[in-house]
Amino acid sequence: MSEPNLDPLQLLRQRWELASVLNFFHVFEPLIKAELRLSAEEIEAALISPNYDLARLHIALLKGIPPAIKNVKEQNGWITATSKKLAPWWQWVAEGENPLKPENGNEITTYAQLNPVTRLLILKAVCELRGEQEDVLRYITDELKMGRPIMNFRKENIGSNTKGFIFWYDGDSDLGYRLYREEVKIEFKPNWNRKGRLTKPNMIFQWETIATNLEEFREISENLMSSEDINEAAIGERLKVEILPIVEALHKKRERKLKWQQKEAMVLDAFCNSIRFPRRCRDRRPVSYNYDDYDKRINEAINLAENLKKDVNLHEGSATGALQSHSATSSKVDPDSDFTNPDSDSGEKRVTIRGGPKVTCSQNLNLPVVLRRSKRNAHTSNPMGYRRDGKPEAKKRLRQRPVVNTDYISDSEADLCNYHEIRVSDTESA
Repeated sequence: MSEPNLDPLQLLRQRWELASVLNFFHVFEPLIKAELRLSAEEIEAALISPNYDLARLHIALLKGIPPAIKNVKEQNGWITATSKKLAPWWQWVAEGENPLKPENGNEITTYAQLNPVTRLLILKAVCELRGEQEDVLRYITDELKMGRPIMNFRKENIGSNTKGFIFWYDGDSDLGYRLYREEVKIEFKPNWNRKGRLTKPNMIFQWETIATNLEEFREISENLMSSEDINEAAIGERLKVEILPIVEALHKKRERKLKWQQKEAMVLDAFCNSIRFPRRCRDRRPVSYNYDDYDKRINEAINLAENLKKDVNLHEGSATGALQSHSATSSKVDPDSDFTNPDSDSGEKRVTIRGGPKVTCSQNLNLPVVLRRSKRNAHTSNPMGYRRDGKPEAKKRLRQRPVVNTDYISDSEADLCNYHEIRVSDTESA
């Protein structure tokens, strides 16, 4: 039947039955209503290696062939159903011996051992049996009454050459577009038993798929247009003008779909990689309801609180000692400074630090001085907190520039500061 050395895909594309099956799904897809959306390449791959797509094709056809079968949707149940449907009709829809006979469940093993060409012949027989149903004939009649051309149901070739080659073109946006070449040879053999009569001529059909994608269509079109045969040149011109734009549009559509699928795959891979190593959660201690464990936890909490309290007192004591040493070393200050203590005869500057226990005076020498208003002068508009009827010497000193970097903030703003505050007492009294 076929040469064993050829690739299974080449063997399938050399069979006219494959073109017939693709044309059947192209014409009767609205009647089948299966929404298969399969390309010709996917159907070829399913015939070579049976998969779920091949099951979908057979199930969609078997649903329209009475009587209905219940187990058609079970795993590999469509093979048993196909064998039962074809058994009484094989001699009417196909030639030769039926390769898939009912064998009480052994049909599944038999079908798996068949070659791709035999599977194609079985699929072709199922299509023929589906086309003999009444709804198919009614569908053709209704479409012709609505004005659909007859060539949509009876395919016509696009031309032939002087060598006897016939060119066929078929397809749609789902299956894809293909160009076929057919060669018909007729052999006459004389009948030596009866003089003057010939036996029935032997017809040999050779079928070939010569174009399945855009590049092949372009190449075939250029070769035919450059041919010396007028018929071939006319076929090449028709391919270039009428068919190539349709094939180019489908090619661009499939490229966009492929890019979108690749983008979705990249996003999915990135998402899977992101959740492959999740963030480690903190360790939780197992819950225990024993009284001994409860007392132990309470004692640990009390000891921890006492240790923290001791550390705070220790740091506060060290901070107070640092302030005393700082006040002793800062007895000499600038006599023109605005921030002298009125209680001190020598003009010493008395400061107190309020802040974290770990901060010492030596660490805060460069911090800005925060001047806070006294409560008795909070209602006045004077930001320094001094009365306006003070002595002229005090006003003069107030206009002088402070010795240290000074920031003036209000009581409400001081509560929002994150650094430690230094309070300077008033230098003048009313």
